Amino acid sequence: MTKKQEQAAEAATTPEITGETEAKIEHKTPCVYCGPSVRGVARQYTVYASGNTPAALQHPAAKNLLVPVERFAQTRKALETAGTAESILYNKIKNEL
Repeated sequence: MTKKQEQAAEAATTPEITGETEAKIEHKTPCVYCGPSVRGVARQYTVYASGNTPAALQHPAAKNLLVPVERFAQTRKALETAGTAESILYNKIKNEL
């Protein structure tokens, strides 16, 4: 996957953010964090209600793995498929831990 394709995939998976505060980021719909568990920050597959997403998930790769509940099944399948944008982002976060 080229850098341009990776950037396009990241843009396509970015949730819509309606506002930001120091403690949380507001989303219009409930979202699921599909990245690896980060101790003290977020557990994998945690569902965040509208407006309750931790600001710590603003890491460029992590925020792209915060997906609307409606896209959870599709994203989870993509995580298991090598070479997909979701898989690459997941591994990037995991390697940074």
